[in-house]
Amino acid sequence: MTMTPTAGDRTDLTAAGAGVAPPAEPRARRKVRWVTMLSAAWIALLVLGAVLFPLLPLPDPDRSDYAAIAVPPGHVDHWLGTDTIGRDMLSRLLIGGRVSLTVGIGGIALAVLVGAVLGLISGYFGGWLSRIINGVMDILLAFPSLVALIALSVFMGPGLKTIIIGIGFIAAPQVARVTRAATLGFAEREFVIASRGMGSGSWRILRREIVPNVVGPVIAFATVLVAVAIVAEGSLSFLGLGVPPPTSSWGTMMGDGRSDFDSAPHIALLPAGAMFVTLLALYFLAEELNRKFDIKEAAL
Repeated sequence: MTMTPTAGDRTDLTAAGAGVAPPAEPRARRKVRWVTMLSAAWIALLVLGAVLFPLLPLPDPDRSDYAAIAVPPGHVDHWLGTDTIGRDMLSRLLIGGRVSLTVGIGGIALAVLVGAVLGLISGYFGGWLSRIINGVMDILLAFPSLVALIALSVFMGPGLKTIIIGIGFIAAPQVARVTRAATLGFAEREFVIASRGMGSGSWRILRREIVPNVVGPVIAFATVLVAVAIVAEGSLSFLGLGVPPPTSSWGTMMGDGRSDFDSAPHIALLPAGAMFVTLLALYFLAEELNRKFDIKEAAL
């Protein structure tokens, strides 16, 4: 007996033959887009709050309200409560976000500036120059990151500048390796060979052909490194080696709240929650960038 395919069967067969994703995949991608939008909105909100803080009707983050000591969230004058000396938690969270973003973006920007150049040179030219660069990068990668940051903080003194330089120094070898891997993936592509055959010089090929294709993977990886840098800054501040007081930092706030966790848990939980949400948002943004720039195809 001959069976005639129904309209639904023909749709499924057509989709399968044409390599079209099943209906569930677009729904999954829509969910990913919503997560990405929420992540971008959180980071944008954090940036706006940090930049526009002087214009916001919020208390001074360093001024103590002795009539409201360690009050929980929901207070009429302090929406997120206060710490053990009466400082407004919302104001300190925004200032702490400014410190974390400055360290994360500044330190990784420095790492990209140094590491991307070294990775491009190593991946494209190869030879003895590549061996030297790779050897130096391997030595730097072998050194424990947190120990290096602590040593640098002790040597140069705690401060924002010290942390940015230290994170840039530590993250540069990782950026160099990712850039080198991406460069190797594109160095022998047809368009590069064609450009070389037309007489283009090495630096012109790097600038016009390699760099535009390597930028995507580097940006995606740098987004992950920003999250790592925020954790590193928080760890140093928690240990008392980060940004010196009275400037607030999420790590400093968590360190200040640990001794009063039983009576006022919000002092430590609020900065910990802000850091967690920020790291999660950066992770989702990095995943979206990985899909956008097709990192796997770039041989990473």
